[in-house]
Amino acid sequence: MKKQKHKLKNRYIFCISAIALLLVSYFVFLCIFGRNYTMSVFLNGSTDLSSVRIECSSENVVKVTDIRSHSMSMDLYALEIDLESVGHGRTDISVFYDDIYDLEQYDENEQPHTEHIVDHNVANESFHVSYIGTIWSLTKDSFNGIWTMRLLMDAILIVLIITFCLTFRERQKKGEFSYSMVTLGGLILFMTVTVILSLYDIFSSMEFMSLMNAKMVLISVATVSDSFIAITLIPLSLFCILLCISNIWLVRHEGFRVQNLLGFMLGVFVIGGIAAMYFVSRFYNNSIAQELLLLSINAAISFTFCYMECLLISTIFCALLSTKYKIQQPMDYIIILGCAIRKDGSPTPILRGRIDRALAFEKEQFEKWNKHAKFVPSGGQGGNEVISEAESMKRYLMEQGIPEEHILKEDKSVNTYQNMAFSKKVIESDVDDLSKAGIAFSTTNYHVFRGYTLAKRLGMKVKGLSAKTKLYFFPNAFLREFVGLIVEQKKRHFLFIVAGIVFFASLYLTILF
Repeated sequence: MKKQKHKLKNRYIFCISAIALLLVSYFVFLCIFGRNYTMSVFLNGSTDLSSVRIECSSENVVKVTDIRSHSMSMDLYALEIDLESVGHGRTDISVFYDDIYDLEQYDENEQPHTEHIVDHNVANESFHVSYIGTIWSLTKDSFNGIWTMRLLMDAILIVLIITFCLTFRERQKKGEFSYSMVTLGGLILFMTVTVILSLYDIFSSMEFMSLMNAKMVLISVATVSDSFIAITLIPLSLFCILLCISNIWLVRHEGFRVQNLLGFMLGVFVIGGIAAMYFVSRFYNNSIAQELLLLSINAAISFTFCYMECLLISTIFCALLSTKYKIQQPMDYIIILGCAIRKDGSPTPILRGRIDRALAFEKEQFEKWNKHAKFVPSGGQGGNEVISEAESMKRYLMEQGIPEEHILKEDKSVNTYQNMAFSKKVIESDVDDLSKAGIAFSTTNYHVFRGYTLAKRLGMKVKGLSAKTKLYFFPNAFLREFVGLIVEQKKRHFLFIVAGIVFFASLYLTILF
């Protein structure tokens, strides 16, 4: 039997082609514009161009094409020497010039007077010319247009953002909500903020782009996490406050349990992370070894903090999207996820909301596609419950006019994972091919994303139906899914965080040495 070939999706073809085109274009840019370099010598005043003398250790590597003076700002002047490469190799250039300026002095009676100063100076700079003709300044660690490296990185990130957004949108349209979708959303958020910060930095300092060097490019990349945290600190703090308030309401209504205190725990995590970064920054001194260690520690804290923050925001966004998803096809089965029932065996308002949402969809489905669905009420009997949750739901469904033969009861499960797993077995016993069956599940809105993730673990393709409930459930539910995301894919997240820490620590190492 021949293996089915998977056709590469258009968005991935676009991504690969666009990145390849950007890299080739940048290589061409280096070959053409990198052949020129402007050597800048900063002045206190002005200079007489006729008195400028240039000595080059090797005339076969670079040649001088122009000499001019340039005002970079009101108080900053420069002598600029344009160079062009003529061959491969290394050369040293010495520029002899007169720096002419007026200096205000005070005499012995403290009366001001202006003294005309002429300084005879020399500026030295070493260069290496590559085989493709790019002139690299060994002294300043730069080449002509080095700031465009940041534009190249931003352009590549934009291509990745577009590709990831298309993937994210496709999954959202298909109702494929999962932890991998959350991770994808977190990456999109982080890269988007990175590009915005970078472009803002570039266009706000265009006047001084000639001063850019490799170290400054590395610093701009290394401080991305710190900048991200600084921008989102106030919104995140407000979110933590709202979470704490919601946890107070939750404890009052649901009782004191660890899972009802996740908002307080997040607040402690945020405060602890910010405090750690603050105290680390207080210990910098002149020791390069200690500075590298502290910078690496700061990189570890800030990147981990930033990574977790992106995942949290993405979790909230994906959870909200999952509650807004509209099913576009008829379903064969509707699983109703159980929860606590009343002492008399009737559904609680929360459970009744889940059943009513399933009934409403089944009615809409019949009117639109002329097809009925079977209900799978799922939930076992708790220690203080007179009947099982599934039986309570079955009675309510029959009271609403649903025939008993359209109800497949699952009454053994004790948690949401078992709801899905045991309901899957019930459906498998009623259908010939589970992969061809349309399956929906109905639950409270804050619980929808949880249902999607558990169904995916069981290999089930499902669509969620969202029933409304009290707002104070929402924040803690988001945090619960966030914790579930970390635990579910802990190895992946651990390796990603370690890779990020190593990357940023390596940047700091390169910057220092």
